[in-house]
Amino acid sequence: FETVMCLSLLYSALILEEIAIDCHNKETEQRLLQEAHDLHLSSLQLAKKAFGEFNVQTAKHYGNLGRLYQSMRKFKEAEEMHIKAIQIKEQLLGQEDYEVALSVGHLASLYNYDMNQYENAEKLYLRSIAIGKKLFGEGYSGLEYDYRGLIKLYNSIGNYEKVFEYHNILANWNRLRDRQFSVTDALEDVSTSPQSTEEVVQSFLRSQNVDGQSS
Repeated sequence: FETVMCLSLLYSALILEEIAIDCHNKETEQRLLQEAHDLHLSSLQLAKKAFGEFNVQTAKHYGNLGRLYQSMRKFKEAEEMHIKAIQIKEQLLGQEDYEVALSVGHLASLYNYDMNQYENAEKLYLRSIAIGKKLFGEGYSGLEYDYRGLIKLYNSIGNYEKVFEYHNILANWNRLRDRQFSVTDALEDVSTSPQSTEEVVQSFLRSQNVDGQSS
């Protein structure tokens, strides 16, 4: 029951958060974010009760709260939540797990876009990229988020050589993704079962019937 309630509160909080972010009325936005905050806190407390403090699900709740604080422009609180999420995940899953990379990327984004801590952000982006490549390869979809973050970061500090470098890396990543999709599509075409003779005949007759009705 606690798990179901926890998920229900979490989904409600995330929905309110999305509505608030898209809202153009500042007063309404703040009210919705505060309501989302209350739901996130309740969901976190239930998660801690159901799973304990040192659990991946609890760590995810800390991460969700961190992103909410970021939307509320409470950056120190956001930093605290993201760091807590990383610490729990590292302790449970190790230094190079996918879940760790996600939380590391979120903290990098906070440092990069909101706190101007570019050196810390750079280290975290590079760590997230290294984990992603090791686990999923050069064409991993999550790499785009980190590459774009680094482009913004290097542009902010005026390191245009690095901006150019990561624009090229991102372009190569896009080409690799396109090739991967092309291979997947080709394999799907090959694996499609050929139509039987009866199916071909029926398809032809249906097309003739349609042509006859339209003429």
